[in-house]
Amino acid sequence: MNIGKIRFVNEILTEQMNHWMLFPLALAVAGASRYLAGEGDTMLLAWGLCSLFPLFFFLIRRTVSRLIPFVLLHLAAAALSLLIPVSFPAGKAVCVLCTLGYLLYSHTLRLKHAEVFSYGLHLPAGVGIAAFSAFFVRYLEIKDWDNYYIIALTAAIALYFISYYVEHYLDFLSVNESSAGFLPAAEMFHSGMGLVLLYTLLGTGILLLSSQFAWLSGILQPVRALLFRFLRFLLSGKGEEPTEEIEIPILEEQGDSMEEMTLPEATGPFWLWRVLEYLAMVILAVVICALAVLSLVKLFQLIRQYLNFRLQKEHAVDEEEACDFREKCELEHNTERKRQSLFSALSPHERIRKLYKKKLLASAPLLSEEDRNRMGIYTAKEWERKLETRGMSALYERARYSGQEMTGTDVKRMKEACGQGK
Repeated sequence: MNIGKIRFVNEILTEQMNHWMLFPLALAVAGASRYLAGEGDTMLLAWGLCSLFPLFFFLIRRTVSRLIPFVLLHLAAAALSLLIPVSFPAGKAVCVLCTLGYLLYSHTLRLKHAEVFSYGLHLPAGVGIAAFSAFFVRYLEIKDWDNYYIIALTAAIALYFISYYVEHYLDFLSVNESSAGFLPAAEMFHSGMGLVLLYTLLGTGILLLSSQFAWLSGILQPVRALLFRFLRFLLSGKGEEPTEEIEIPILEEQGDSMEEMTLPEATGPFWLWRVLEYLAMVILAVVICALAVLSLVKLFQLIRQYLNFRLQKEHAVDEEEACDFREKCELEHNTERKRQSLFSALSPHERIRKLYKKKLLASAPLLSEEDRNRMGIYTAKEWERKLETRGMSALYERARYSGQEMTGTDVKRMKEACGQGK
């Protein structure tokens, strides 16, 4: 099972999903240009060409590690946006700004977060962008672009669910990498992806059919007429008699007098139709109540599972804190370290822990090879004895394990303690 290829394909799907979720904004700009300047089209070809730039930047992030070639290749790829054929100036500006946005995002991923793969937009954000842009263009009285919004949003929804499955599949594999048992990764992927594609295509077809109500109603109209004919045949016991055209007599004027016309009395509907109507209302009410009760039960089960999972997670964290009393002080830089907020990084607790790590790493060249290999195994008291410092372990253990409030005085004492010894 080639995980690298799966990640590569998932990155392309995620980039295309993000790109086409932003397509309604380009349509809004094109609609405003058409309304104000009398020029502007749907930019479908231009936006499709713009979808290639995230792929270019991804390949650069993946293959180039040095800074100067990284920046120059990004600028060279972004310069190609000037060659995109757009028939009006506002569309050209949209393509250039879109490319510059992808360029800045690529630099942020690589230089700030040290990551190659991009993040997907949330589905509600894409739906909100499409709804706002569609309302704006409708306000400009441009009604012939509705299908562009619908098809782009439907395609983005389909890509979202496929990417969602692939992301969770990759997370599952990463969690179970250390499993000693056999993991049928290929069989899991093929079976799960088949179901995901089936349901996604089915949902996409339903969305497209339900959105195109104009021509769908034309297809369903003969089916509706045929169904009514069949029901009348069953309920009346005989076929429908051919209707004869009733000629309305034209009254001739006879001076000032006119014979009075009397309309026939309206007959009420057949009693069986009333029974079927009431029966349908009762069935609909029962179905709605059943769905509401089922939804509440599912919600209650989901909340209970979440609370149980949270308690188990907290219990596991407590066990980990109770068992692992060693500070992780590796000599090599850990690129997968979790990012901290600015306030937590400047707190006295974190400053004391950083001083402790700094002392250990600074003393590493003076240690024996055995001690350097056991950097993450020795406790704070053992390091205090080996490095011949006084008070370092007590301050460190208070900062990490006690939960007590630490002050700037404690940080100053930790600096003095770390300045002693080797």
